[in-house]
Amino acid sequence: MTTPERVVAVTGVSGRWGRAVAEALLPMTGLRVLAIDAHPPQPRIRGLDFIKADIRNPLLVDLLRAEQVDTVVHLAWRERQRRREADFESNVLGTMQLLGVCVDAGVEQVVLRSTTAVYGARPENPVYIDETFPVAARSSYACVRDMVEVEKFLAEFAAEFPELRIAVLRFANVVGADADSPFTRLLRLPVIPSLLGFDPLLQLIDFEDAVAALVHSVLTRAGGVINVAANEVVSLYQAAGIAGKPVLPILHLAAYWTLPAAGALPGTRGALRYWPLEPDYLRYPWTASTQRMHDDLGFEPVWTARQALERFVQAQRIAPYVTPREAETYADDDLAIVIEDRQQPLAAAQES
Repeated sequence: MTTPERVVAVTGVSGRWGRAVAEALLPMTGLRVLAIDAHPPQPRIRGLDFIKADIRNPLLVDLLRAEQVDTVVHLAWRERQRRREADFESNVLGTMQLLGVCVDAGVEQVVLRSTTAVYGARPENPVYIDETFPVAARSSYACVRDMVEVEKFLAEFAAEFPELRIAVLRFANVVGADADSPFTRLLRLPVIPSLLGFDPLLQLIDFEDAVAALVHSVLTRAGGVINVAANEVVSLYQAAGIAGKPVLPILHLAAYWTLPAAGALPGTRGALRYWPLEPDYLRYPWTASTQRMHDDLGFEPVWTARQALERFVQAQRIAPYVTPREAETYADDDLAIVIEDRQQPLAAAQES
């Protein structure tokens, strides 16, 4: 008797996180991946079962029930520094609604991505923050505030619906060729700002390791909140040295009072209206304990913090420039995949 396939739905496949997780799960035996997004992934993912739908669509519960979805990996998340009403509705209200849909549809597990930034950076923080520490970040960045609101809701929701196993992975600063995080935006600046007299220790995680942790959570049916970070830490000045960037120490008063006018930093040409990583996170400790990652999740990142940073720097150096003609070629390749996929059922029918 064959074991029925486990159906895993991945939201947000038009984004880098959803796409990477869907591609990692797709070739695994015993799993059927169902991709859900308001926009199709570009370029197209060969063999992916994609359904165009918004996570706030009231008919989503019928879809999950009809497809007998076992696990939902929720990665549809809009990340901006400044809040827009549409982002809040999608990030916070959309996630709340999706969780209710999962309960009604009989889904067994939900996996979500979060960040260790939700702890906040404060002088009274312990050296290593474990998962029981209060989520109390007072961030001016919309994406962090949205994650804080979702996590506070999750704590109550999980207690009310214990039958739904919810795994929340709080990632440290994500770096990698495909990563776009506050820390990578900081490292891409021609000059890296710092607070005078501070050289904070920072945790990192390679983007590929982060994706592997999400996949591992699905395969092991993990639950609970888990901090995920690479082994070892690097200081801000060490990171700048590896990236080959100069550091510009800034007086605290100037850093906090003139934050919106930070475009005056040398080499930025007025492009830096906000610090990619808020000054508090370059001043106070917010390193997270990874004991639960090792012991409970049973996950071990491949790359250390320094190795992940070196991989990121190397990827920035060799990143190719895509010409308009090459972009057209990618579109041609995408159409070729469509034609090939549509011919396979026809060929199978002819053989029979």
